[in-house]
Amino acid sequence: MRVLLFSDADVFAGTERHMFDLANGLRHQNVEALIASPTPSQLKDRAEGAGIPHIAIQKGGLIDSAAVKSLRQLLISGRVDLIHAHNGRTMLSSAVAVSLAGKGAAVATQHFLEPDHVNRKGPKSILSGAAHHWVGGRLKHYIAISDAVRDSMLSRNEAPVSKITVIPNGMPPVELEKLIAVSQVRSSLGLHEGQVMLLCAARLEKEKDVTSLITAMEVVSRTLPDVICFVAGKGSLHSELTAQINRLGLSGKVKLLGFRDDILSLIAACDLFVLPSLAEPFGLVLLEAMALRKPVIATDAGGPREIVVSGNTGTLVPPAAPESLARAIVQICSEPGALTRLGDHGFARYQELFTAERMSKAMISVYAQALSGKS
Repeated sequence: MRVLLFSDADVFAGTERHMFDLANGLRHQNVEALIASPTPSQLKDRAEGAGIPHIAIQKGGLIDSAAVKSLRQLLISGRVDLIHAHNGRTMLSSAVAVSLAGKGAAVATQHFLEPDHVNRKGPKSILSGAAHHWVGGRLKHYIAISDAVRDSMLSRNEAPVSKITVIPNGMPPVELEKLIAVSQVRSSLGLHEGQVMLLCAARLEKEKDVTSLITAMEVVSRTLPDVICFVAGKGSLHSELTAQINRLGLSGKVKLLGFRDDILSLIAACDLFVLPSLAEPFGLVLLEAMALRKPVIATDAGGPREIVVSGNTGTLVPPAAPESLARAIVQICSEPGALTRLGDHGFARYQELFTAERMSKAMISVYAQALSGKS
């Protein structure tokens, strides 16, 4: 079986990280995996660095004739049996290529609760709806990364339930030897012995609701002055969040780190991980924390409720509820042994349900079904 994982993104975000981990996982299951993406891109660099064959397909318009031509040739030549697309544009190109080639199959993963096309209005909405209907009839199967994403797809009549399989994201074990030493990370952040490091890794955008975390920290700092919160990520709300921190007198308690390329080292150094998003289709960063034995607090909205077992691996709180978030932080940080106990349980849950090996095996089953001609 030869599978092409196809993205038209030139960034390396959650979807691209998923593709990279999936390609490696497939190879370990003796499936030939290739990655197609624009160049230059981090995904290309990482693929080639790991010995994963990469095919350059530059991003074109909605009807991407160059991409279709490349994909069709890959199918006709037999270099690829199946195309696995990862967003709307690549789904369309893949469906057209399979139709023109007259062989092979295409499947697609839905990574979002509300993909871009959902919010289009007027003629664009009508055209987009027609295109998605056409594509849906030619894709053999959809993969949803969580029950929440599947339910969202069903609510939009995007596909029948029989044509959607939920396969949670998975990730390989963390290579601990490649991380920066915990003592070095904490020292670089100015932390002293006895201080509790709270970490949030998220884009500084409205949907991640870092605002609620900062508001919660005003309460936490009065009860537990040794808790220091760090936020790793960049975004359009940086100035607004900085102003909020200063307004609440939290400049010594909440620190915005900006973009960091050492997220795993930061997670390994923290005591408690928090993701306050208004909603998440999945929440891959929660797996990273659990794989590093860190307890997590996340909002009970979307994917996190399928990852976090409240009271066992961490705590779920309502979205946009800083009071509840503050109580959860204080409770976990105040209870003797809670950080270690919850972190250990989270690690066990990651190993049971969210490994790259488990994800890859489930994906191969979908591929085999698609290639057999069954939807």
